[in-house]
Amino acid sequence: MAFSKIDLRNFRCFDSLSIDISSNSNLFYGKNGSGKTSILESIFVASTGRSFRTSNLESLIKKDAEAFNIKAYDDKTGSILEVKKARNKPINIKINNSKVTISELVRAFPSFSIDSKTFFYNDNAPDYRRKQLDRGLFIASSDYSKDWFGYFRSLKQRNSALKLGDIAQAKAYDPLLVDHGERLNILRENLIIDVKKIYDDLVSKLVQENTRANIFSNLDIYLKSGFDNKSGLLDSLNNSNNIDLKRKITTTGPHKADVLFESKGLLIKDIFSRGEQKLLSIIWSLSQNIYLGRSFNLSPILLLDDLSSELDVEMLECFLPTLKYIENRFVFSNIVDLFGSKITEEKQSIKKFHVEQLN
Repeated sequence: MAFSKIDLRNFRCFDSLSIDISSNSNLFYGKNGSGKTSILESIFVASTGRSFRTSNLESLIKKDAEAFNIKAYDDKTGSILEVKKARNKPINIKINNSKVTISELVRAFPSFSIDSKTFFYNDNAPDYRRKQLDRGLFIASSDYSKDWFGYFRSLKQRNSALKLGDIAQAKAYDPLLVDHGERLNILRENLIIDVKKIYDDLVSKLVQENTRANIFSNLDIYLKSGFDNKSGLLDSLNNSNNIDLKRKITTTGPHKADVLFESKGLLIKDIFSRGEQKLLSIIWSLSQNIYLGRSFNLSPILLLDDLSSELDVEMLECFLPTLKYIENRFVFSNIVDLFGSKITEEKQSIKKFHVEQLN
């Protein structure tokens, strides 16, 4: 499901606001402080139960109000989502007037945010890239979440045994660790392979529109499993027993995985400019969004705040043609209207909102 309309009450700077969202691309523009980021944030809160800006949901309640309310509608299914957060109370989430958990929410109304961390995906630590990879698989596959929880439950128990110096007890958890871990690894690898195909196709289309986009062609994007794939996870665990005992923690396995982006053997973070890294992260996120929509019959919303920051004119011109190829709802913000009065193919698929005229 995906939002076609969202109503806000006492959220951030808004007393009340109602927005009809296009099924294609939506641009919110206006000066800093006008509330454009807050609109994107409200969509993310409504679909995940959390914010991409703060861990304190109470801070999203408008000053002097007792609670914020978000109501969202899916015109295809007729579903109604209600999210309420009152001061000193837990968040309350209902779909069609029935309470749901956050895990049920994120599967019903999936969304992904391209924020300041995602902009520089390759500069972040491996655990951030793992989380981004796992989030898509969590939403798409209930089997993946079972294996993920099974793996990390076994890992926690194995690490507890290692802290006690009991290698025999630690090894007792290896069969479960291997069973869940190798399935996690296969699902992760398959996702990256499939997303890479979409990424390559998207980049080839962009190159036809702007040869500057050629910098994003022929990249090596692959999963570093966190263990020796040739010998397998069980042998990798056995081979690391001495190190694990010494460090009192499991040093090999899918919990050490990473997603690497390289060009001619060099890490992208070492050779791309900040603007090039940002656009690469955007194109990769769009590709994953398209993959989830096609492969799992999902309609994930993709959110992108402050598009043109860090992008020079060249990189911005490389980006704009991608709007023609987006297959799900895309909501993005910028200080200025990037299109103005120009009649372009990209503009025809965009619904624009001047935020200062909304409130």
